[in-house]
Amino acid sequence: MVDTLEIPKMSEEFVTARAEMIQLLSSVKSVMLGTATSNGSPSVSYAPVYVDDSSRMYVFLSSMAKHYGLLKRSKRASVMAIEDEATAENLFARKRATFDCSSVLIERSDPNWAKTMNLMEERLGSTLGYLKDMQDFDLFQLAPKSGRLVLGFGKAYQLSGEELGNIGFVNASGHISKPS
Repeated sequence: MVDTLEIPKMSEEFVTARAEMIQLLSSVKSVMLGTATSNGSPSVSYAPVYVDDSSRMYVFLSSMAKHYGLLKRSKRASVMAIEDEATAENLFARKRATFDCSSVLIERSDPNWAKTMNLMEERLGSTLGYLKDMQDFDLFQLAPKSGRLVLGFGKAYQLSGEELGNIGFVNASGHISKPS
């Protein structure tokens, strides 16, 4: 008889949090990109994004953009997808997900380049159809390694593992109020 390993079920709250993360990622059309210079100075920008079913993000960047060179050199980025402030219930508690990502430049000769570009154009519109012929633009895949999901006050989660499937609380004790 073979012993079977029992895999613990995720709590309903974590299942809901994961579903909300997937909803957030499927609703955004751009992300904030955090990169760093060789001396560690931070740089922030944004880019239109396509997110695949495994939560990998794809950005098509001009080599003239500062974040292009920083991303190509370091092969790392911090990425944030954030709820639109116009539709957020509370400006101080916008739903957001931040990810520590590895970055890979996808060459135009790679079969995934054309497939991904077609999906991006379908999602992001016809401007991409024009830009994809520009030779100074390149496609980067940003693969999340870990992250944090904030769904409101007291609803912050750590994300890790394959496809960010491991979810846990950031701080089980919650926010600390000033004593009265």
